[in-house]
Amino acid sequence: MRILGLDTSGKTASAAILDTEKNILLGEHSVYTSRTQSQVIMPMCKNLLEECGMTVRDVDCFAVSVGPGSYTGLRIGIAAVQGMAMVNNTPCIGVSTLEAMANRIFGAKHILSVIHARGDLFYAAWFSYQIYMYYDPMYIDRGIPDELQTFDQIAKVTEHIINDSEKIIVTGEGAEEFIRQYKAAHEDMDETFLRIAPPFLRLQSAAGVCHSAAYYCACHKELPTAADLTASYLQAVQIQKKKTDK
Repeated sequence: MRILGLDTSGKTASAAILDTEKNILLGEHSVYTSRTQSQVIMPMCKNLLEECGMTVRDVDCFAVSVGPGSYTGLRIGIAAVQGMAMVNNTPCIGVSTLEAMANRIFGAKHILSVIHARGDLFYAAWFSYQIYMYYDPMYIDRGIPDELQTFDQIAKVTEHIINDSEKIIVTGEGAEEFIRQYKAAHEDMDETFLRIAPPFLRLQSAAGVCHSAAYYCACHKELPTAADLTASYLQAVQIQKKKTDK
């Protein structure tokens, strides 16, 4: 199965194609941009497909990050995938942005994936690779659902893991801000146990989206369609808040 994945949930626009039969990432384009995602993502998809010798009709499944993330960015990515899927009524899979980012931190026992919302609020989820002596898993396990949490809520779990002398890798758009707040609250922080993912693994990645979609395909006989895609904002968007206040 050839999966075309997109991630437009943040400032990084990313597109990738994964061939699950050959177990090869055929290609990936990513750019950290200040431009509107709608200006970037479709030309990126077109170029990537051409470089891989494919057309939209050759794609067996589409995947896209559905949140949390930028309200406008998520809508752009979902709309792009829905439009391409209509050509052949191709299946479409929505993937958690936090999970897709965590997918890049292979082999870590404790992975904290975070996006900074505002102030002390973060979109957060915990993941892990449960590696045993004779078992090396391909896919991560999820600890909790994606949630909007305060710094204190996340720090409490972090401290518990560190007190057990286990290491944590922090990844995602909010990783630097979380580490900054944690250092401010814990002057004696041991960086041996709380480490930030390197820049080239930290931000949104369509390859991570494809990897999550591949796992979904392996576990389900019936796949969702373009009509099933919905964004997961995890909080009321600004326009909804204004209406509620009236």
